[in-house]
Amino acid sequence: MMKPPAKILLITNSELGQANVFLTTCEAILQLDPDAEIHLASFARLADTVAAVNSKLHRPLHFHRIAAMSMLQGLEKVIADRSTACHRNSVPLSFSEPLTFANSLRAIRDTVPILVPYDGPLLVEVVSSIIDIIKRVDADLLVIDSLMTAALTACRYLAIDFVCLSPNSIKDFALWHQPVSLRLQHPALFSGYRFPVRWHQMPLNIFYKLVAAVLYFRDRYRREAAAHLASSLGATLTTTIDLYFTQGHLVKPITFVGTLPELDFPAVVPSHLVPCGPIIRNAPLVRDADPHLHAWLARGPTLYVNLGSQCRISEPQARELALAIKSVMDVLPRLQVLWKLKREGDYGVSEPGDGIHDVLNEELKADRVRVVVDWLSVEPSSILGSEHVVCSMHHGGANSFFEAVVAGVPHVVLPQWTDTYDYAERVEFLGIGRLGNGSTKPRWTAPEVATALVDVLSGESSTDIKAKAKALAKLCQDRGNGAANAARAILAECRDRIQVKEKLDVQYEVNRALHGMHQSSRNNTSDECARITLALGLQPLAGWWTETPCAGCYPTSLYRR
Repeated sequence: MMKPPAKILLITNSELGQANVFLTTCEAILQLDPDAEIHLASFARLADTVAAVNSKLHRPLHFHRIAAMSMLQGLEKVIADRSTACHRNSVPLSFSEPLTFANSLRAIRDTVPILVPYDGPLLVEVVSSIIDIIKRVDADLLVIDSLMTAALTACRYLAIDFVCLSPNSIKDFALWHQPVSLRLQHPALFSGYRFPVRWHQMPLNIFYKLVAAVLYFRDRYRREAAAHLASSLGATLTTTIDLYFTQGHLVKPITFVGTLPELDFPAVVPSHLVPCGPIIRNAPLVRDADPHLHAWLARGPTLYVNLGSQCRISEPQARELALAIKSVMDVLPRLQVLWKLKREGDYGVSEPGDGIHDVLNEELKADRVRVVVDWLSVEPSSILGSEHVVCSMHHGGANSFFEAVVAGVPHVVLPQWTDTYDYAERVEFLGIGRLGNGSTKPRWTAPEVATALVDVLSGESSTDIKAKAKALAKLCQDRGNGAANAARAILAECRDRIQVKEKLDVQYEVNRALHGMHQSSRNNTSDECARITLALGLQPLAGWWTETPCAGCYPTSLYRR
């Protein structure tokens, strides 16, 4: 009799930074086990992306729409309810202001809604929908987005065991497993400090960390949402902070992380973490996706500038970048630049009088600089993997970091908020690039950015930086594809759980049979029941027969193979 296929349910937010990791892993699972039954639950905005992925698969993913607001929609509402000053894309203004003492405290406070992006009624709606999906699918294994508070809460409410999948770093999940001396070296959120934190900065760094803990646990909106959830549903609010960063009774789930120890700060890797390697979205080669762009890239060494989908750049800051690019191109006349620009406002870039045009007029005319303001059809990983990119200037997002690492491309990082500061420090610590705005972060100035670019591209350190970047890319290649490694580990975990479930099912049926024998013949002695039990391939735990007259009346947990 053929065994039924493994049934796995993955639940993620619909924002592509997290969702791409899940989609890529789903594809890898089906490549390793074509018979697997893969279910993916997320919000409506991911449906089209899943459909596009399904068009390439021999066996489609089963998509389940979470009937509620997405994380981003909920976050926008919560931020509005809090009257938090924001940019047009709902990013708090405090995230992009200079890191003074007062603004760092504001930015830490403004981070709390990211962890609880719903008010009470909306949270109940999301959690209830996820609970319904979990019950309906009845999967052998649940794989949860580690930042998805609603899914973590639903699993805790149902008392269901699960695993997590994340593109984030080891440090993000293993803080409490590090020695105190190492914990003290890590910069606090929005401190702007370098790694390792200098001794004279440690008191204020510790203060920032204490403030972050107090603001999280005392946050009125978080407590109100938790209270509403408890009264309406009987569920306990569970965030990634509750799961990984507190010393409570919650068992930390097995967590598959899309990184390697060699790509992170020094850390003790606890047993619940499984480093898989970078999980990069599958994408066609540039020459297949856009032959014209491929031909342009092949003309010469290229600087790729992409500060992410959430970092909108004001015209003055765009002009500073243009000035930095201009000064570097004057030094390196063969260099060309591909710049993906997300604008804060609707300023122009290609007409006389536009800040970028006035600075880079000659380079734009000569087609040595291309500024893309709308949509770039080619994936960043494809551009970086073209072997024509000599430096990636990015904002320090996890995906941007890992895409450049896998491609062996040096970095210049202009960190903007939260974990982007961490990835900027990793670049410096690993020796694979430079921080481009150390004195002005999260903003930047042309001289400082230009200095970092020249250092990476042609300075005294450039040879060493390039060699280290290539060495890490080879390490990733030698360790195997991160998505395939994660898929292999998830399938192994699923099979283990299926075997345990099958064994428990057998024990349950045997227990029922033995109980029936006991009911039909009260004359059975404990020794007779023991012989029957052993004959069936089960071994009663030592001493049980002295405590009860019949194995059939004892819980199945007393038996083992």
